[in-house]
Amino acid sequence: MNKKEQKRLMVLNKMERRELHLAEAAQLLSLSVRHVKRLRAGYCQGGAEALAHGNRGRKPVHAVGDGIRHKIVDLAQGKYAGFNEQHYTELLAEREGISLSRSTVRRIL
Repeated sequence: MNKKEQKRLMVLNKMERRELHLAEAAQLLSLSVRHVKRLRAGYCQGGAEALAHGNRGRKPVHAVGDGIRHKIVDLAQGKYAGFNEQHYTELLAEREGISLSRSTVRRIL
């Protein structure tokens, strides 16, 4: 858990022990009362794990696959060795059918 989630957990626990009211918790967390209600409902239903973002640990949907990454590196070291990034990106699109931005190719290499 990061610090933000730890603080939310602490405040929600105080709410459960009735040491804090809903409005006070919202003010402490800099959230709206409605959002604190949603957090509390999630916490009651799913425990502390519900406070973490749902996409944590997942790979982005638009990420370049590992197979394509390996192919780009292999081609850069072999067939297209010595080409600059811009030219290499253009050749990937023309000859290999791999359309990526220059910055993406640079980041992979």
